[in-house]
Order: sequence, then C-alpha cells, then structure tokens
Amino acid sequence: MYIVKQGNSFPLSDSKENAIVKISAPIIEENGKEFTLSAVEEGEGYIGHGFSATENVEDCGNGLFKLTRTVKNEGYTTRIVKVIFESVTEFVPAKYLIPCVSYNGNKFGEGNEPKGLYHANGEPWIHSFERTPIPSCSLTETKDVSVSLFASAADKDSMVSSVSMRYADDDKRISQRIYWPVTEAPFTYHENDKYNEPLHTYVTLNCGDEFTATVYMLASVPMWENYGICQTLDRVLELFPFTHGKSRTTDEIWRLGMAYSRFLQMEFRGKLLFSSGIHPTEKGPYFVPHFEIGWCGQNIMNARMHVIEYLRTGEKALLDNAIRVCETWLEKQHESGLILAHWEWYTEGLNSTVQPRDYTKSWASNVSYKTGWLPETCNTAWAGCEMLKMWDLLRKNGIDRPDFKEFALKILNFFCDNYSEKFAFGKAWDFDGKCVEEGGTIGAFVTMALTEAYRILGDERYLEYAKKSLEFYMERDVDNFICTAGAIDCTCEDKETAGPVIIAALDLYEFTKEQKYLDYALKASYYFASWMYAYDGYYGPEKEFTKYGYYTSGSTAVSVQHPALDQWGELMCCEWLRLAEYTGDKRWRDRALMMWYNATQCIADENNRVFHDKVRPIGAQNEAFYQARWGHRKNCNESGHLNDWCVSWVNVFRLNVLDRLTSINGYADRSSLE
Repeated sequence: MYIVKQGNSFPLSDSKENAIVKISAPIIEENGKEFTLSAVEEGEGYIGHGFSATENVEDCGNGLFKLTRTVKNEGYTTRIVKVIFESVTEFVPAKYLIPCVSYNGNKFGEGNEPKGLYHANGEPWIHSFERTPIPSCSLTETKDVSVSLFASAADKDSMVSSVSMRYADDDKRISQRIYWPVTEAPFTYHENDKYNEPLHTYVTLNCGDEFTATVYMLASVPMWENYGICQTLDRVLELFPFTHGKSRTTDEIWRLGMAYSRFLQMEFRGKLLFSSGIHPTEKGPYFVPHFEIGWCGQNIMNARMHVIEYLRTGEKALLDNAIRVCETWLEKQHESGLILAHWEWYTEGLNSTVQPRDYTKSWASNVSYKTGWLPETCNTAWAGCEMLKMWDLLRKNGIDRPDFKEFALKILNFFCDNYSEKFAFGKAWDFDGKCVEEGGTIGAFVTMALTEAYRILGDERYLEYAKKSLEFYMERDVDNFICTAGAIDCTCEDKETAGPVIIAALDLYEFTKEQKYLDYALKASYYFASWMYAYDGYYGPEKEFTKYGYYTSGSTAVSVQHPALDQWGELMCCEWLRLAEYTGDKRWRDRALMMWYNATQCIADENNRVFHDKVRPIGAQNEAFYQARWGHRKNCNESGHLNDWCVSWVNVFRLNVLDRLTSINGYADRSSLE
C-alpha cells in the first residue's frame, strides 16, 4: 500500500505510480531476528510465521491517515516479540527529524548525544516515545513533500512504543519505524554525554492472544522548505485534545512568585543579590552560592519585579533593595561593557576565578560553576536588556538612575561595535573584545535586547542592528529548522535559543508592519513548538509524576543533549498570544495556555510544600521533570521523576510574563492566561 501525491492531495493507492511512501507489511522481531508477514492471497490482512494481522485504515482528510493493526498469535506456543510498523519513503529525503531527539542528525556541537541515524557500532538508534513531543514521531521531507509517522496517544498499548529511522536498502530512501513496546538501543542515553545498557521490552502473546496498536501518518507539502513538521504540529492539537485547566489564578501565581523571589534575596560578601536557587534538604533549604545576572539567576529581572511590586503595594524596602542589587552589579562591569555571568566569580575589583576553557571537551562536561567562564551573549544580553528596562521603569516613576542606563548601553554598544558579518554576535567573548566562540544562535539574545532598546529609546542604530542580526540568524539557522547553544550548559540543537528570535521578530513586526517579520516569528515559533509536548505520557502509579499529579502536555524539552522537560515555554506565552492576534490562528493561543498551565504545576504553597519528604519554600518549584530515561539517577531505567533544584528563572519568568500581559501585549488585566 502506498500514499501517492496527486497535485496537493495525498490519497492511498495500491499502485506505486506517483508514490511518496510505501506502507510495509507488519514486521515481527523475535529472539533478535525480524520477519515480515505476507499479504493473504485472497481477502485482506497478512499471515506468516504463526501470526495473522488485520489492518483498518481511516482517511482523516488532508493527507492524514489513521492506521490500526491487530496482530494475533495463531500458533500453539507463547510468543515473546516486538511488533514493528514501518513506512519507507519513495523519495530521497533532504532532511529528517525526530522532534526533541534528532534534528537532521544533530550535527552541531561537540557533545556526545545521539547523532545521525546510527551509533558508531553500526546499529540504528531506537528511542522511547517518552523522548518525543508526539509519541514516537519521525518525519522525512524535501522542499516539495513531507511524511510524518507517529503513534496514537489515545491508549496505552499504542503510546508505549519507540521510534527509529534507518536507510532503506539503497542507502538513500529512509525507513521510519515504530516499535512496540519500548526499546532503547543500542544504548540508553541516560545522562550528559553518557550511555548505559539498552532497554528491551516485549509483547507476550499466548495462543490466540492479540495485540492492537494505532498509528497516524501525515503526508503534506511543507509550509516552507525544511518545515515539513508544521502540519503535523497543527493536526496533533486536534488528535490529542488538551484537557487540563488552570491550577491557579494569575493573582495567586504572582503572590507565590513574589514570595519565592523575596526568599532568594540574600547578603553575600556584604552585597545584596539574588541566589540562583535552593536545594531542599532534611535540615532546611540550602542556598546555592550562585548569583547570576541573567540566564538561570536573573538578578536584574528579579529586581525589576520587586520594583513593580513596590509600585503595587508601596512597600519601600522592595524598591530600596532592588536598587541595591542593581548597584552591586554596576561595580563589576568591565570598561568594554562586558560582565561575568556570576558575581561570585569576582575576587578583588574586576579580578576573577575564571579559567580558560578546555576545548578538547564539550561545553556540557566543561562548564565549571566554581571557576566560571568568559562572558557569553545569553547572560550579557539579558543583563543589558533588563537593566535598561529597570532604568525605564524607575524613570517613569520619578527616579533617575542614569548609571543604570549607561550600564545597559555599554553592553549594547559593545555588540553593535563588534558585529560580524561572519558570526553576528557570536557566543563567548574575552574582555579584550575578541570573540572566542563564534557558533550558535545564542547571539539572538542580543537581538532581543536591541529591539527592547529601540522600543524604549527610539535609537535607530539599535533598530538597524536588530534587523541585521535577525536576518543573519534566520538565514543561517532558523530557515534551516535549527537553533543552537542557548542553553549554556550544552552546545547543541536546543529550544530556548528560538525564544529571542520570536520576541525580536514580533517586535520588529510591530515597529515596521513588514510581513516578513511575522513570517520569521511564525517559523521560529513552529521550530519552538517542535519541542512542546502535545500529549500526556503514560506513567504508572509508582512514578513520581503520578504521585504529584504532574502531566506532560504543554511542557517543553530542553535540548537534544539535555532531554528533560522544563518550564521555559512559559516565557513564550505572551509572544504566542501576540502571534495568535496577528495571524488570526487561535492554535497559538491554545499552545500558550497549554504551556502556561503546564508550567504552573508543582509550585509549593501553604497547603503543599513537601516534595521528596523535604519542605520547600513558598513559591518554590523544581526546574526539571525527567519524563524519559535521563536525569542523574542511579537506575538509568527510571523515568517520570522530579529533581530538587528550585531555580530562580522558572519563577521570575512567570512574573515577567504576567507583567508583559499589560506592558507589552496591552491587555487591561491578566485574564488572558486564565
């Protein structure tokens, strides 16, 4: 059976003429060997090797097909097997994708995450459904056609599966496969750049027993070249309806968020700062002595939220302490405008503990939170952006701090002065103004800061470099369905680097009304959406996800190197509300609500503060939710658990979103996220 292309439609056919993909007969794996069932000579179905199989195909319209297969043990002995669904492209794919797992083979970066279709030993990679945002999803594409295959999330038997791709017998076309139940092979990727033994599970079929599973296939014309996944991302919202509602009001989230932000403010070496987070212990919270200006710690953003709370309540200490935090950072800025990400790395004056990076190791295994690293564009851009917003907020309320503005502009001017046609803003810089790491979309955080600076100051220079750099990152990265290096503790294809592209593109659309910027925002948003889970994974009663009532739909995976779930998607909620308004496509609003509701789970409050038998502070929330067999556990086959790193960013990003609803989106209140 084939799916064929007729104009822009994709019907089924028994003929290979104009075929784009072949649907293979059922495959059974037993004792490490595969065999394929044969079509019966008369009638429908398949038979062979002691099995029979029936198949039901439903045309769901516009290239989407629902295929349900039932395999039956027709023999007289118990069979312990894996069941495999396979489709094989009739075209030679230009690119392939396993969302959250493999972006055309994960060619960027020096990490040791799974790369390519095969392990170095020659065996094809097989990944559990839990690692993918659509169960066991894979996609192949050219600029003219794309084919996705994924398991149904409607029942456990269909969902609990694995995805694999490998070359067909001509080494050009690609086989897309789903295995039942779960296989992880030839090894399990279980920690940063580390592997453990494979995982094999099986279907046991006694005499006469049946196993039924459902998959979907979608054939479509890519929305843009390299964007064949877009229609799949849209259709799964219909196939797997989001059924969860809000867990808290936005006012309650603000209250809890401010409580935790206050809790993280502390004295360190005589200076007032915000800790990047705490680890709950049996003896109470352990304050991690990290004080980061952007990224995870967000010192200046926290300070700005305290000023907003002061304006709401009149509590003067909030204002005074917020200004003190900003002043603490002013004294550490280098003459060039650059600044280290962490305050604790400084010793006397501008001296620091920073050591040169060992370039023989990947960033993930080389980042030292003790000795530090040179300035990078993520933290530095956040610093400039947030300090300028702090200056603007104070100015509008009668407090003039030109030194805050000067701090921000020195950062922005450094990057404009050092812009490169080769690498734009790069990733890492030394204090002499040399770019020591050029790669990565991470520099787009500077683009985001520049659009904010233009919004506040109206300086055409910042608009010029925002436009120029956005064009660069779009052409080199986003147009190729890739964003990289924004998660500082890994260097790979990731999710969060698309965030500043989305923000900057929407800002530029608002400033200029040029359609291309809305298209840029859409592209980056579809890429970001490829990291967002569209279904609730299955976790048994023994799992922590079940114990704490956590669901996966609306969560977002971090990167191919760090395949855990986190709340970073919350930062895009206002942006996707903007996108829904400008495009008229309500699915972006639906996605925004999915991410918001997901990100507000498991926040400690007065009624529920105990996680892992440890008391968390009010408003605290852990950073990572380990949905798959990855995440710093002694038993690598554990999944569905929470960590205990109650980091600052997950909290202050929510406060920032609640502020943006009125300050950027222009809503009268916060009800759009309720």
